[in-house]
Amino acid sequence: MPRSAEQNEAIRVATRDRIQAAAITLFTRRGFAATSVQDIAGEAGISTGLMYRHYRTKDDLFGAIVDQAADGLEAVTALFRAEAPARELLLAFAREYLADIAAGGTSLEFYLLLQQAVLKGGDDARIGHLLERHETLFAETVRLVERGQREGTFRDGPAATLADVFFASLGGLALMKLTRGDRFAVPSPELFTVTLLKEHP
Repeated sequence: MPRSAEQNEAIRVATRDRIQAAAITLFTRRGFAATSVQDIAGEAGISTGLMYRHYRTKDDLFGAIVDQAADGLEAVTALFRAEAPARELLLAFAREYLADIAAGGTSLEFYLLLQQAVLKGGDDARIGHLLERHETLFAETVRLVERGQREGTFRDGPAATLADVFFASLGGLALMKLTRGDRFAVPSPELFTVTLLKEHP
């Protein structure tokens, strides 16, 4: 019995997801230049020909991943702009990020991917878009810290410096999870945000 159009689309989406997951793993661990199309196809468990049916070139695949990462940054930016106490917004983000880290999701490799995008450089507009989205998120994080300070729930100090420390801890957790694997103990949201939040009464 032939597959329905819905089944074919589900298979197509699942294959693209496998290709992107394999590419993220290899790009972040080997680097873009050292990763071949054959490497990615092998990691994804598919033929090179099938991969080319989804992405014409390695650059196209990298661009799709970068675009997806930019969408993720925009989602966090939107969360930080929401009308809720700054403490609640930060902890909501921390819970989601830490759950993804614990599950071995894509967050743990995002910062290494961002590093690869910076190193790849060039005049790729998609990488420029990703870096712009990251700067927008950073600026929104600074505003969130300032709002939390006004609300009396965030620590005192230069908001931009506190935001820098927070972003450094995001990347640091991802790196430690990749380095230590199952031996890495994911912290609680409260411990993770201790450099930003005052102790809750």
